[in-house]
Amino acid sequence: MKKLWVALIAAVILIPMGMWWSSPENVIMRKTKRLMEVLSLSEGSVGPLRQAKVFSMNGMLAPDVELVIPEIEDANGTFDKEEVESAFSWICENAKESQFDVIAFRDVVLNGDTATVSCLVKGYLDLGYVRAADGTYDVTIVWKKGGDGWRYNDVVWEKP
Repeated sequence: MKKLWVALIAAVILIPMGMWWSSPENVIMRKTKRLMEVLSLSEGSVGPLRQAKVFSMNGMLAPDVELVIPEIEDANGTFDKEEVESAFSWICENAKESQFDVIAFRDVVLNGDTATVSCLVKGYLDLGYVRAADGTYDVTIVWKKGGDGWRYNDVVWEKP
């Protein structure tokens, strides 16, 4: 009888927790946090560790990505996956360090196979000769779900 109660209590706790953890909203929030981790580069990290970040970024990219980053003129437009990967590879090779963290999620909207995340991000990108990004940003990311999972398609990154 005692084992039955333990199993029942475990089920009452674990089933809702599993449903919450695997909910599409939480999956998208975790993917967004993971993207910020990939964008973060430790000072003094070596080539192979940074190259691994490029591979991680590749797994998150849709075939075409639209970027809107008003502070960086050359970073605006629609780019194919290889262009974004190449640009991020350059950043990984040349950046002194970077750090990006989601401060707060403002909104997560799911519409079929599309998810739009609006969040507040704090971070910086130090290229050694200039900080290409530094401060708090309003970030909106559109994720598209395909056969191989969620990939980001559109990013708007601007000062509040």
